[in-house]
Amino acid sequence: MASSDKVTSPAARGDKGDGYLGQDVVSCQFSLYPLRQQDVGPAVRGGIAAARAEGCAVRVGNLSTLLSGSEEQAFAGARAAFRAAQAHGSAVMTATFVAGMPSDELVAEIQDGLDG
Repeated sequence: MASSDKVTSPAARGDKGDGYLGQDVVSCQFSLYPLRQQDVGPAVRGGIAAARAEGCAVRVGNLSTLLSGSEEQAFAGARAAFRAAQAHGSAVMTATFVAGMPSDELVAEIQDGLDG
């Protein structure tokens, strides 16, 4: 869990129980798809760096990037990522936003149950 993430009380979570981040933490999973570019790396790396520059906690995955922060940071980070990718040429971005998502610890616990 990033330093900007916090687990809150059941009332603040809407009684979802332990292991969920507070509603004030907004996360966005996004993927950038540079179009007609020989090397997609600069557009993708530029997008990720731009999201981080907006103050978001950023975690890069194999197929997408997850950013987290306040609502303002999350939307600004996604916008900055898209604009940075566009600076290299045509681009597509898919994004999913969530408030109050499961914590990394809860996800790891679920994964351990599947692996065990």
